[in-house]
Amino acid sequence: MTVTGGPRSVTLPGMAPSEPKAVLDARRFGRTPVVFIAGLGVCSLIALVALLAVVRGGRVPALAGLALALLPVLVVLAGILALDRFDPEPRALLAAMFGAGAGVAALIALAGYELHSGAITTPELGPHAGRVAGVTLTAAIGGALVAESAKGAVLLALFWFRRAEFNGVHDGVVYASVTGLGFALIANLYAYIEAERHGLVALASAFVLRGVLGPLWDPLFTSMIGIGVAYAAMRKGPRGYRAIGVGWAAAVALAALWNDAVAAGPGRLAVVYLILVAALAAVAALLVADRRRIMGLITGFLPGFVSSGALAEPDVAMLGSGHLRRLARQWARLHHSATGRRAMADYQLAATELALACERQRRDLMPPAAFARRREDMLGLMRAAVTVFRERRPPMPNPPWAPFGGSIFVPSASEHSGGHDDGTGQHRSAS
Repeated sequence: MTVTGGPRSVTLPGMAPSEPKAVLDARRFGRTPVVFIAGLGVCSLIALVALLAVVRGGRVPALAGLALALLPVLVVLAGILALDRFDPEPRALLAAMFGAGAGVAALIALAGYELHSGAITTPELGPHAGRVAGVTLTAAIGGALVAESAKGAVLLALFWFRRAEFNGVHDGVVYASVTGLGFALIANLYAYIEAERHGLVALASAFVLRGVLGPLWDPLFTSMIGIGVAYAAMRKGPRGYRAIGVGWAAAVALAALWNDAVAAGPGRLAVVYLILVAALAAVAALLVADRRRIMGLITGFLPGFVSSGALAEPDVAMLGSGHLRRLARQWARLHHSATGRRAMADYQLAATELALACERQRRDLMPPAAFARRREDMLGLMRAAVTVFRERRPPMPNPPWAPFGGSIFVPSASEHSGGHDDGTGQHRSAS
């Protein structure tokens, strides 16, 4: 995530005035609300079930191909947005990556159409799109090489121009997944349109193969490359570039297996499904490990900023626990309405960015001057969020992660009797 300019002056008792000149991209583009994600997923699933019933009954609308391609993509997109809530990426950049993936699929389909060849296209985009037969091993491998290389080029472009966007496996998987999802949308749409020309049975067969779990596979393939790119981005110089090649090879291998299985019998298709599900589970395990790594960075680096007026010791524990972070947002919403919840969400995002910046500086990936600016920007944002709670009247109750006091969000009892807090939960006399 990047930082952009924005004015706000903050002063807390016991500390010098601060003028943070930064606003999180999450604030500029808007953090995806949980209600929106849940609503999108539920509505898409309901509509998908309804469409399945329609197709099964033989009543296919004129735009069935578009609907069948779009609705499963929306379900997967809802999952990606939910995954991205911990350290959200700029939405405009995610939209650009989705569009780039869709553009890659369109170009591949156009090339296959003009050359009348399936050797450079995936089965969905080749001359046999919409039919389960007619896919040769050469076409399966050739299509995988072209498709994954093209999607990998999109990720490499992001790596080259916005390397700082990659802070770990999570970022690589998110950017790769939206790229693969854009590709899957166009590929499946093309396959369904072609299948409609051969009748309802062909359309139903194409949807069963490509619409039920198919939208997961293109993001999965591209995630192999995204993991390699993220690994390289967190290493100085060319030391991690080999990981990009390994990720690309894994993506091509998995994509070739899937392309070949489209025309295979049930036995081979079941084996390929098991392999792909195992790969998906491995990616999920890497994401869990990366989340724990970031939590470790928070609890490792942020205690050094306790004297900054942006947090106290109990708040470090809250920021380093997913459960306590959720409780903090609920506490803020309960006692300070939506304003408090937004302030707490901004606080948590800024703290996460601060820890990630410390890690990049430790790895010598960020120049000292850039790190100093980022550090002060994030501390300023955290102080601004803290002010929202400390200025509330009547005062906020002690939060669940500090039931006996000590959190930076709640002035101590001694402050109300004439003293003030030094920003770390320690009382100082007002005289």
